[in-house]
Amino acid sequence: MTTNQKGLKHYDNLDLSKSKNEDELLGVYKDWALLYDKDNDDLLGTVSQPNAVQIFHEHIKDCKLKIIDVGCGTGLVGLELQNLGFSNFDGIDISQEMIDIAQGRGYISLFLGNLNKSLPIDSNSYDAALCVGVFTHGHVGPERFSELVRIVKAKGIICFTINEDVYESYGFDIAIKHLESENIWEILDIKKHDYMVKKNVKGIYCVVKVT
Repeated sequence: MTTNQKGLKHYDNLDLSKSKNEDELLGVYKDWALLYDKDNDDLLGTVSQPNAVQIFHEHIKDCKLKIIDVGCGTGLVGLELQNLGFSNFDGIDISQEMIDIAQGRGYISLFLGNLNKSLPIDSNSYDAALCVGVFTHGHVGPERFSELVRIVKAKGIICFTINEDVYESYGFDIAIKHLESENIWEILDIKKHDYMVKKNVKGIYCVVKVT
């Protein structure tokens, strides 16, 4: 099996709705970790990390603010943050193998956590959060927005992406507007942009301010 065939196998198996349990998903990421960065470039053409960080930087200018990268994977968001001069960010991910690769990519601390459950983070811990590539097929639904809000301070910024294929079908569009109507957050920016160019997939990029 070629590298690209392996990459396709891992990518196609990432839907939790097709997996028997969380352990099966963890197994996919364990096997994919060493190929992940290469497949993001060569197979998927993933541009969500640089695009999200650029959009985030439009709203966050203070590079010393305390930031959490939720679903950090191998640390591709961390590399982009570093490139823009950010220096105070942590990462959390479901996969230890991914975290191991993220070491050395600018993170102050890296630790295990699952956004589908309570994160091992105190409330109001961070000035801002990024969550890139997590709201997608079979991974995490809009009901977990509340956990991102919990760990970010009032007036803090959350920047997240949503795969366009699940934006309406999973109810993300409704949830985003509902949280604004409930005065949980204020929508600062929401747009469709390139996400995985080699798969011809767009993403929804959203920036909100916690109220």
